[in-house]
Amino acid sequence: MVAKEYKCELSWSASRAKEFERCKRDYWYSRYGFWGWWKERPRGEKFDMMVHKNLGSLPAFTGDVVHRAIERWFQFRQAGSTMSASELMEEAVNLFRSGWRQSSTDAWKEQPNKLTHLFEHHYGHEISKERTERARKLIEVATRYFCESPQLQVVRDTAPDSWLSVESLDTYQYLGTKVYAVPDFAYGENEKVHIWDWKTGKPREDDIFQLHTYALYACEKWQTDPEDITLYAAYLGEEQVQAIPVQIDKLSEAQDRMSTSLREMMDVHYDPDVDDLMMDHWPTSGAPEGCRFCRYKGICDGAAG
Repeated sequence: MVAKEYKCELSWSASRAKEFERCKRDYWYSRYGFWGWWKERPRGEKFDMMVHKNLGSLPAFTGDVVHRAIERWFQFRQAGSTMSASELMEEAVNLFRSGWRQSSTDAWKEQPNKLTHLFEHHYGHEISKERTERARKLIEVATRYFCESPQLQVVRDTAPDSWLSVESLDTYQYLGTKVYAVPDFAYGENEKVHIWDWKTGKPREDDIFQLHTYALYACEKWQTDPEDITLYAAYLGEEQVQAIPVQIDKLSEAQDRMSTSLREMMDVHYDPDVDDLMMDHWPTSGAPEGCRFCRYKGICDGAAG
């Protein structure tokens, strides 16, 4: 059997665009520096970059377990069953405990590109009881709000045959480039499309941009008219939902921003297997506070002290 050949191709997502904008060196480590680690013998610099690439922070990890627990809720719902708020919380807490064990021991080393490995554990930062209690409380509030909030009743009542997407990673082509989209939940009703995004942090302007990129995906994937799409940012920890009807001018602004970001990435994209590296393209941001919490700070020669 012929082994699959991988090629380092340019792709775009709202999260990658944010990474590129925040620090070009961070983006280089995440998209190019680690490339080919699986072929490296013996393990060395590329493998080390891959390990750092997969570090996650405690807040991000907490949000991830809430997302995965909710995905499990939808699996139960599709099978004709359901999960109560306490059961959903238990699911998330079990996922949290499992990931914590992987990170706080050497278990993550068995599959460093897949298992949980926290930034805090990697760099020996003490995680206070206050922080873990805050994570537990967030899980409790988010899962209860998902299961009991009147604002999410419409989500809980949707019939599985109306679902269009549940945490499904998908792509479409834009400017000849693969664009990733992962709507947390989308369903269709009366020729309208409703796209939901679960958030465990506080509202940010970038959340609205990300949701509009999902609207662009819906137009391409399901041939939906923009006016027939409604976006929802569900801030589970804050116990609030923002409903955002799609407007053509706002969607055009998002598309313009997306085009600009993608073209800037195109300008510096290269294939590490065949092209020469031009490190001048990948400067550090020079922002000490950003370096302080950067997962690559232990290996980046440009990290601020």
